[in-house]
Amino acid sequence: MKKLIVIGLVGLLVAFGCKKPDENCDEQKLTAAFVFDYPDTVSAGEAFVLGVNYIVENSCGDVGTFEGERDGNTLEVQLKVAYTGCDCENEFEEKTVNYPVIFEEVGTYELKFWVAENTFETYLIYVTE
Repeated sequence: MKKLIVIGLVGLLVAFGCKKPDENCDEQKLTAAFVFDYPDTVSAGEAFVLGVNYIVENSCGDVGTFEGERDGNTLEVQLKVAYTGCDCENEFEEKTVNYPVIFEEVGTYELKFWVAENTFETYLIYVTE
């Protein structure tokens, strides 16, 4: 009888103590971003759009969020790709997205897009009146 109780308790511990971890395949990762379409000169206060190419690692990747940090006349931009789903084909793919920008003051602006750890592609935009 004691063996049955011990086996039953061990069975209960295994059944309720070992919970299968949830599969959460959703994540966001930084990706290389390259501007392929941008004006050299724009007017102050005028919105313009940058054409940006970026890389996804698999078929579950799509544009996520842009994170920009401005320091004076330098705008440093990082693009995070959203990966959603677990059943993905592993293949690198280049995609395109538009990134709207507006500068309110006249000057020369440096746009820096993240491509790798401590590495940025730099673009100059001249803002006139």
